[in-house]
Amino acid sequence: MGLNEKLYNQVWIGLHRDPKQPLVWRWINVKTGEGLTGDDVSESRNWDLRQRFGASCGSYNTLSKKWQSTLCITELPVTCFADNLVVVNKNKTWEDALNHCREMSTASFKYDLLSITNSSDYRYVSDRIYRATTEEVWTGLRFLGGEWWWSDGETLDHQGMLPDCPSQWEHCGTMSKYNTANWITRDCSERRNFICYYTEVAED
Repeated sequence: MGLNEKLYNQVWIGLHRDPKQPLVWRWINVKTGEGLTGDDVSESRNWDLRQRFGASCGSYNTLSKKWQSTLCITELPVTCFADNLVVVNKNKTWEDALNHCREMSTASFKYDLLSITNSSDYRYVSDRIYRATTEEVWTGLRFLGGEWWWSDGETLDHQGMLPDCPSQWEHCGTMSKYNTANWITRDCSERRNFICYYTEVAED
């Protein structure tokens, strides 16, 4: 049910003014629920530009469909966020991880190893895997036919980020909880945690 259907005109979201940079707004840290993380979102087109003096918390206006600054002491309904990512704390090879994700599929949802086709999602996902029990997690990245591909069939946007000719066994891609600079290539037979995502199956 949408927020408008519940007659909520304004709800709290996880945005807060950076106390060290008063003109900068950031998302609450998804790892801890405290502090701030990520890039400055002040210039986003989602903002209602009428910033209010002394208002350091972010809310969402369901009528204007904009974020806006609001006094933190204001009483508003709370909206929680859920994404379509699932971190699996089981150690599996890349192939087994792929099969595990796909076997999670139901009549309503299709699961696969995570494909990150939008580079802006990288930072969010790197924060999201903090609960993995291995330092790195498998993603849907695989070297096949001389190119890097995602398990959903999409090619990697920036092929130059990974070797053109990886070593014989390092044909699968991981993300690290600590080194977020780029993808890491690993031996596909190694065993580690992995991250799945799901999409809703369209009704016929």
